[in-house]
Amino acid sequence: MQAYLTTMSSSTYLTILSLLALSVADSASPPSAPSAAIAAPPPRGAPRGPATAAQFLSLINDARADAGAPPLSWNATVAQRAKLHVSWLRDSGGCDLKQTSRDPIRLQMSMTWYQRPSGRPSPADAVATWLAERPWYDRAADACVAGKACGTYKILVTQEWRQLGCAMVTCPSGGGLAACGYRVGPGGKSSQSRELPY
Repeated sequence: MQAYLTTMSSSTYLTILSLLALSVADSASPPSAPSAAIAAPPPRGAPRGPATAAQFLSLINDARADAGAPPLSWNATVAQRAKLHVSWLRDSGGCDLKQTSRDPIRLQMSMTWYQRPSGRPSPADAVATWLAERPWYDRAADACVAGKACGTYKILVTQEWRQLGCAMVTCPSGGGLAACGYRVGPGGKSSQSRELPY
């Protein structure tokens, strides 16, 4: 598994796009039934059905609570932007993550990638992979331990985020991509905001 991080920002929001390659056994199968463990009502604008969106939201909020970060709410606009990006990746070259910088949508966002060669990943697989970087994050310094990667975990627990939106697509290879975008609240500014020269 590999994680990469690139950061961009916009004046109205900072979106984080988390991409992961998923193996999808049957792209025509209906969304799975909501788990009894997910008590929240299904969010609007949900990817692959409300159950998947609720799983992303619940797992990410649990991780944020463990880190002392406030919970997020679902944002259908952020989910739609994530959907546009992963759809473009799928349609432009079979979900080749090397193509992300060529996306004409030109959304200003940070991105992290997760790749899994086989099996059927779930939101739990993606979040568990991002959380695996937790030991390498020095919260007091707000930085990674020297020589270690923790950017994905740091993004997940950023204090300023208030809203989340995720999207998933099936790739021609039978795998898939998923993206989760994060947004600050109305009028909020992220300490991670910075303009990049492109």
